[in-house]
Amino acid sequence: MAKRRGFTLIELLVVIAIIAVLMAILMPALQRVKKQARAVACMSNLKQWSLFFSMYTEEHNGEFQRGLDQGHHWIIVLRPYFGDVNETDLFYCPSATRHIDEVGGLWGHDTAWVFDSGYGNDHGSYGINGWVETNARQGEHKHWKTKNVRGAGYIPLFLGANRLDGWPEAWDEPPAFDGEFNTGLGDNMRRFCMNRHTGFLNCLYLDFSVRKTGLKELWRLRWHREWDKDIAERGLPGWPKWMNSFKDY
Repeated sequence: MAKRRGFTLIELLVVIAIIAVLMAILMPALQRVKKQARAVACMSNLKQWSLFFSMYTEEHNGEFQRGLDQGHHWIIVLRPYFGDVNETDLFYCPSATRHIDEVGGLWGHDTAWVFDSGYGNDHGSYGINGWVETNARQGEHKHWKTKNVRGAGYIPLFLGANRLDGWPEAWDEPPAFDGEFNTGLGDNMRRFCMNRHTGFLNCLYLDFSVRKTGLKELWRLRWHREWDKDIAERGLPGWPKWMNSFKDY
């Protein structure tokens, strides 16, 4: 009867080496697939939000909520439409699920905001373009207020953010680094310009369409009624090093 021959040490090492090489080849591909899956799930969330905003405006003569005042933020006025879903994934971009209180107050592109809406602390990682709301922050002439405007497909409504709202201006500078946070009135674009989907973020527009949007493209959109004039006077900003490789528009 022939004696069974086992693997030699060298043969085992060769097999292990081959497996290691295959893993090194496959891991980047698996990471890309995971990132793509998170981006798709994020777009699905925004499509759900488009229904809520659409239902609200249909019942309010095409106008959006007041905003700003404690009782009129989007997260409050839309509650009758989305119900009590604070603990679901609907509030979160899958690439930004860490609560700010979990990371020691260190903001980044993957952190979620916290807001006391009166229903307890709400968390999320999407925010509204404050210029669509009806309560004027810096002049009546800049606010869109209604969905019934020309070029609505280029006006941001609701998108990935590290704050629940923001009022970008054409002269806002890009973040010096990915995830740089802004709490004041200046440079509100930092609240939205974050590398969540490899040079892009997902955005719901005023016509209730959803598409991925390049980070450099944010300065090409029409955030408020005076944007085209302001950006023509200012021109595009200088891009920081971390944004250099992203697509130009």
